[in-house]
This record gives sequence, structure tokens and C-alpha cells, in this order.
Amino acid sequence: MDKRSLLAGLTALPFFATLATAANMNGRNTATWKVPPGVTKIRVRSWTPDGRKDMDRTLNVEPGELFRLDAIED
Repeated sequence: MDKRSLLAGLTALPFFATLATAANMNGRNTATWKVPPGVTKIRVRSWTPDGRKDMDRTLNVEPGELFRLDAIED
């Protein structure tokens, strides 16, 4: 499963766009996100370069929980 496209897909979401852009601008391949109040689930999806769905997961979360996404090259 190609996880590299995960970060790219998340940047389309308003709450990730600023963080992901900042992460790329400072030379790091990482982004963090704090679950806002009222959110109890998040859905994470990614697609292959040819448009096929690669991953689709729903996670239970708690407000204030912190997520960190790291791009890892093989």
C-alpha cells in the first residue's frame, strides 16, 4: 500500500492544508494535527496514482488527541 499519497490527500482538508504546507516549507516531511473539540471520528483515505482506492479507514479519536504524519522514503 502506498502511504506516501496519504499526506497529499489530506492536504485537501482545510484543517490539514496549513500544517502540511508549513511542513513542506520548512524542509521537513512531517505534519501534525490536533483533533478539534466535538470530533470523535476521522476518515483517512488514499488513492493510487491511477485513481484506484488504496486505503479507507475510520478511526475513533478524542478531542485534543495529536496525530503526526511522517513521509518515509524507501
